[in-house]
Amino acid sequence: MRAFSMPGRPDPMPGFDSLFDFLPIGAYRSRPDGTMVRANRALVRLNGYDSEAELLGAVHDIASEWYLDPTRRAEFQRQLEHHGEVRAFVSEVRRHKTGERIWISENAHAVRDAEGRTVWYEGTVEDISSRVATEAALRDNEEQLRQVTHQIPGLVFKVHVDAQRRRNFSFVSSGVRELYGLEPEAVLADGTLLQRARHPDDSEDVEVISERARQLQEPVAAEYRIVRADGELRWVRLTSTALQADTTGRGHFRIGVIVDVTERRLTEQALRDSDARWKLALDSAGDGVWDWNLETGVEVLSPRCKEIYGFSGDELPERFETLDGRTHPDDTEAMQRDRLAHLGGHTPMYVNEHRVRCKDGSWKWVLSRGMVIARDAAGRPLRMIGTHTDISARKQAEALRLERDRAETAQRHMGEFLSRVSHELRTPLNAVLGFAQLMDFDPELSARHRPWVAEMLSSGRHLLGLVDDVLDLTGAQSGLMGFDLAPVAPGAVLTEAWAMLARAAADMALSFDDGVNDQDLPCVLADRLRLKQVLTNLLSNAVKYNRPGGRVAAAAWVEGAEMVIEVSDTGIGIDAAQQARLFMPFDRLGAQRSKVPGAGLGLALSRQLLLGMSGQLTVRSEPGQGSAFIVRLPVAAADV
Repeated sequence: MRAFSMPGRPDPMPGFDSLFDFLPIGAYRSRPDGTMVRANRALVRLNGYDSEAELLGAVHDIASEWYLDPTRRAEFQRQLEHHGEVRAFVSEVRRHKTGERIWISENAHAVRDAEGRTVWYEGTVEDISSRVATEAALRDNEEQLRQVTHQIPGLVFKVHVDAQRRRNFSFVSSGVRELYGLEPEAVLADGTLLQRARHPDDSEDVEVISERARQLQEPVAAEYRIVRADGELRWVRLTSTALQADTTGRGHFRIGVIVDVTERRLTEQALRDSDARWKLALDSAGDGVWDWNLETGVEVLSPRCKEIYGFSGDELPERFETLDGRTHPDDTEAMQRDRLAHLGGHTPMYVNEHRVRCKDGSWKWVLSRGMVIARDAAGRPLRMIGTHTDISARKQAEALRLERDRAETAQRHMGEFLSRVSHELRTPLNAVLGFAQLMDFDPELSARHRPWVAEMLSSGRHLLGLVDDVLDLTGAQSGLMGFDLAPVAPGAVLTEAWAMLARAAADMALSFDDGVNDQDLPCVLADRLRLKQVLTNLLSNAVKYNRPGGRVAAAAWVEGAEMVIEVSDTGIGIDAAQQARLFMPFDRLGAQRSKVPGAGLGLALSRQLLLGMSGQLTVRSEPGQGSAFIVRLPVAAADV
């Protein structure tokens, strides 16, 4: 490298400073003591500075300020002194201004004076952080891939097959030890070991299958026997794919997996040996059995299998098309897809639910399950056995659940509809009440019309209360109602609620036994307005449905972390059938035929309001003995 010009010295090659400044990678001149003398724009930017002067003023000792490992500077200088230059010297450094860690590659040479003393170093610096990160990620990926393949049951391999069909393995997973009893290094050294381990009776068939797959450019799939190094016989399944077609005549690479299928083969043999007993057992359990020979197309159905569809004897032809042709058109595609997936070896079992047309024309839902129990050397399925289970009752139950869900959705939509209607009713209803009040205040209103106006006001207020209850109920049910939870003294709220009902109670000569004393009780965590609304509803019912001269009582006590508030009466009581409908909106349990006013929303709304405050509302009642409504609310913590 030619030396850069120094300030105050003529440049022997005009324009070289411009080339130095505009180099796309960093370039510098520094003294052996670590002092930076020159830096081009790329090096200035690499270190996070805006100008060469700023960089030169900030750098004092390259060894300690730049290199993460200061010994790298010593090695850098050692190579320069020994060889006069360094090439591709890779180190991890800090951007001088920001301290950010990056990887760089340096090329440099030493500039010496006439006596051979080193005057300064000149070189280039290239940021290779991306390349280093990519190489590290590649190494990590390769290591992870190696670890993954070693976890896969069986043997994973990559092999090159040349034009003479000789094999040279470039990767063999550690599973070869368990499967073949061989070391991976031995297979890598001798590509014939796996071939020689094949059972003599199967080896030629495997070669034929492999050659046909190569010519057709298809994956290889074969099952055959191997003889392990210790003499043990095992069944394996080979699946491999060519990475590229062999169009050059020089061979091709293949990747593949060899897995142990001995257990499955033994299971298939056991199934064949116990075929008759298995069919008999399934028939006795209520499942129908089918046995399909894929080579001949014959499918034998057990008597129970025919009985499921209303057939007997020889009424159904023993062909696989018979039940396929009776499968519901909407279910045929999925049924065939699931079956082909198992026949192709992609799923361990065939499982599908579909409808089959019975003898009487009705449709019956069945669960069809099956398994291939025999394959040829190429892995093609030869025989499949399975069952049909009548699941019509389960499907009907699922349909009923679906209808229930639809009904709940419809009920929710009805609630939303009532909420909207209630909102729309409030505006004209308030106008009607306003005009009725103006008429009621008119001193010139005739005596004949005054009762009519009073009835209008009474009915309007009743309807407005009903609208408010509907809005509250739908708001609570939808979760849109907000609750301002705070410590509330229950006795004070109960007193306020009773004050609004005292006149109605006096008209019926009812006594009120208030057993709730706030001095003896903690506060509850509740929304005071909503709690008052609940207690007012309960006291109102205790008054309306009581007998003349009866009694209304209130009591409260603490149970664990809850307070229990009970409102009881001496009314007619509620039987068990009525209690089951007690909290249904608009269900007045027959009271609509009495003179007792109401809309059947109070208890339903009260329960929803309590649920919103993490509370409960239950009832205890016997016909002729009165009723007691029990409110449970959490006790407010002392620090709330």
